[in-house]
Amino acid sequence: MKILRLFASLSLAALTVIPLAACGENNTSSEMESTVAVTETARDETTSAFSDTTVPDTEFDLKSLHAIHDNGNDFAGAWHITERDAGDTYSSFTYVFDGNTSSYLITGSMGYISKYEINPDIKQMASQMMFGINGKYTYAFSDDKNTVTLTDTGTKKNTTLEKYASFSCIPTPEADPEIDSELVGAWKNENGTYLYFDNRGIMYETIQGLSFTFYNYSAENGKVHLHYFNPDETTEEASYSTDGNTLTYNGSTYEHIDASELV
Repeated sequence: MKILRLFASLSLAALTVIPLAACGENNTSSEMESTVAVTETARDETTSAFSDTTVPDTEFDLKSLHAIHDNGNDFAGAWHITERDAGDTYSSFTYVFDGNTSSYLITGSMGYISKYEINPDIKQMASQMMFGINGKYTYAFSDDKNTVTLTDTGTKKNTTLEKYASFSCIPTPEADPEIDSELVGAWKNENGTYLYFDNRGIMYETIQGLSFTFYNYSAENGKVHLHYFNPDETTEEASYSTDGNTLTYNGSTYEHIDASELV
């Protein structure tokens, strides 16, 4: 069900031109203001594409998930398409490259996980994203490295991307959510789905190697109330119960794990 929801969301987002209000403003290199607490990070530091929110020492740091590593890879960062010879600029998507080999197609607070690779010797990159950037390309960066033009090696059509100065996909915690202390922590089921509930009302869910979602949540009386964006604002409800280190969540069984095992 989660997989079908993700693909349906991606298909819908591909047909819409809705800005990513879910995570606050996504700022281009020339626009430094944001409605979320994010700051531009120096290029010589390891950064996260998804959040600059402060996490207490007793909490797992959500910023460590899907982090961007500035290791000299000019693609490392969050981008949006500004021009595309093939037509649709897919303006509801953000394209994130982690500086290694992982890439993320983001819509709202959901992400689709894929791979990319670059060959700087011949200035060529290949990407497996579902929409917008999917194929093999030659590339040319602007002098400031904030714009890149990709040329499809087959069709010779161009796609121009601009880098965001800051980008966040972890929602801001809502005021005074109901938190069940027995639910807080990290969980995994035998199918490779991971859940994490923090004590501020933020939930993380991922299907390993496929997708992830960040939610606002509250939990009481065996019900989890979820609030997320895909890209539109969406609410859902899930049932749960706990028995020691075992969580039953929407009918699936999860075992408690250390948060360091999250992917």
